[in-house]
Amino acid sequence: MISDTYFKFRGRFELNPHRYDIGWLIFTDRIFGLNFLVNKIYKIKKDEYATFYNYQLNHYLEGNAGQEEAFFDHVYDIVNTRIKFYKGLKPSAQGLKFTAKLEAFLAYLESIDQWHKTQPLESVIADKNKQIDQLEAKIKELENQIKDYIKYEAGEKIVISKDGLPVFIDLIDQIRDLKLPNDNKLVNSQTASPWYKLIAKNFLNGDKPIAIGTAQNYFPADKENPPPKYTIIAEKDKLFKIIQKPKK
Repeated sequence: MISDTYFKFRGRFELNPHRYDIGWLIFTDRIFGLNFLVNKIYKIKKDEYATFYNYQLNHYLEGNAGQEEAFFDHVYDIVNTRIKFYKGLKPSAQGLKFTAKLEAFLAYLESIDQWHKTQPLESVIADKNKQIDQLEAKIKELENQIKDYIKYEAGEKIVISKDGLPVFIDLIDQIRDLKLPNDNKLVNSQTASPWYKLIAKNFLNGDKPIAIGTAQNYFPADKENPPPKYTIIAEKDKLFKIIQKPKK
């Protein structure tokens, strides 16, 4: 397979190609695509490596869906082979410059190597073992959290008499407004969330569970300006009134 199938070339005599197209204005023979690729790497900056690589990758994937690994292998092989070529030559200023450029690009490729092609087997195994240790530690942490959570779980839910949910919630609403003799609120929370979640989690309406949305509709964020979906407690359901015991 020649390199034309991998890379996006500029059109012949195209005066304003995309910055990351490869090839020259007149001479764009695809057979020399390997040279054109490394020539582009020599010219771009390190912070462009990802953009350049992904530009060429996306071109390749248009005709080779799901073959990202094959593209990576091809590019890595080109760059690695060219580095070995320069290192086999007599050292020169230009050769050292090109080698440094290619090694920097190779380091970028190694940073995105999700197939572990660039790492020795021992390194891959060590990395996998580290991941396993981290996952086992996370599992242990989650197991401990579950144990702590279960300690506070009741074995059954409290049953509110059938059709008594609004009556019960009216009492909860009164409790939220109660004040101690020093004028401090008896109970306090920044939002209504703990209340409706408490009800949905721990109570039944007759023999039926209470949907969290149903409970939430009784607790608008702004009691003075409740939204349309807010459930208003009818006067007939306000059967009880909590009052402060008179001082002796």
